[in-house]
Amino acid sequence: MKSLGDLSKDGFYIEDSMKKSQMVLTDNLAGKDEVMDKYLSGYEVTSFDAQNFADVVNGSLRKGDIVNVFALDPATELLTLYAENVYVAEVYDNAGNKVTEHDGIATSFTVWVTPDEVENLNLAVVYGGVQMYLKTE
Repeated sequence: MKSLGDLSKDGFYIEDSMKKSQMVLTDNLAGKDEVMDKYLSGYEVTSFDAQNFADVVNGSLRKGDIVNVFALDPATELLTLYAENVYVAEVYDNAGNKVTEHDGIATSFTVWVTPDEVENLNLAVVYGGVQMYLKTE
């Protein structure tokens, strides 16, 4: 790779976390990403307000995070996985402002889900008490 023009116009993945002002070298590029590649065939954008759910934890998720979405299944009363590896597109505070600082409290979330996951995520929202667990690996 000799210039920015050599990078894919459709986007590309970086193998590891980059530091501010670090140059992107060919060795830093990844051919695929198991989490984000699920969106190559398209995705739906949906949002929900965590303030509307009783017993919900909200707060430190930020744009770009990957989460697993759980909710309490009323039939079994068990915390159940409804969507896996969900991309958080934006987070908002209780006034509807985008949260970008680490000390802001997020209460509303816009996420990407695949068309196959839309029904499951909507079901989790209907059941309430949505819990999103940050993927760390």
